[in-house]
Amino acid sequence: MQKKQQQELPNSQNIMATVLTSIPKEAAVTRIDYEGPRIALYTKAPRFLMENSSIISNLVNEIKKRIVIKTDESIRKSQEDVRKILEENVPKEANLQGTFFDTTTGEVSIEVKRPWLCQRNVEEFNHVEISEKTGWKLRIRKSTTKPSNTIKSINYQLKISSSERAKHLKLIGEQIFRPRLAQKSEVSLLTLGGFGQVGRSCMLLTTSDSKILIDCGVNPGARNPSEAFPRIDWA
Repeated sequence: MQKKQQQELPNSQNIMATVLTSIPKEAAVTRIDYEGPRIALYTKAPRFLMENSSIISNLVNEIKKRIVIKTDESIRKSQEDVRKILEENVPKEANLQGTFFDTTTGEVSIEVKRPWLCQRNVEEFNHVEISEKTGWKLRIRKSTTKPSNTIKSINYQLKISSSERAKHLKLIGEQIFRPRLAQKSEVSLLTLGGFGQVGRSCMLLTTSDSKILIDCGVNPGARNPSEAFPRIDWA
């Protein structure tokens, strides 16, 4: 038998209190939200938390939850100003191709041909300093060899759905971190297709207070409908 953990994990009711007491004032945290499976900390001092990463790592070990650092909207500079700062600081050898701003995550994606020249261990391009200057977190991506309409379409959809994504993340987060509705921890997994072949994978995960359909694939090579689709009727 496995040994019981000496320290019980904090429940959803005191997670927020643990976070508040563990974050120093110097972090200048303005807001704490549940966003999907993560806890989002909005800060006006991203440099402090980036240089003192042990604060977040220790907190993660204590509450056993994922934490993401986001910059407060009030310190984010305009996209035009950020582009100018990036053009001045991105190494010319990296060959800056473009930028994409995600207001939901507070990240600016930098597309370059040589991404290894913009990694965190490169002294010529300091992520902490750039984030402090711009108010945006950085994400380095390798640019495509040719202009991609698919990537442009994805970025466009991310841009126009920014407010909807933020609301959706918050709604899911509140559902994930809500107090338990039942004390018993019972879980069952029903396989509805795809475990003896390739395609039409489908599983129904059932707990005492929820049902989750995991995947719902189709086998395009099947000869009859009963083998092409998951057996949802079994559920």
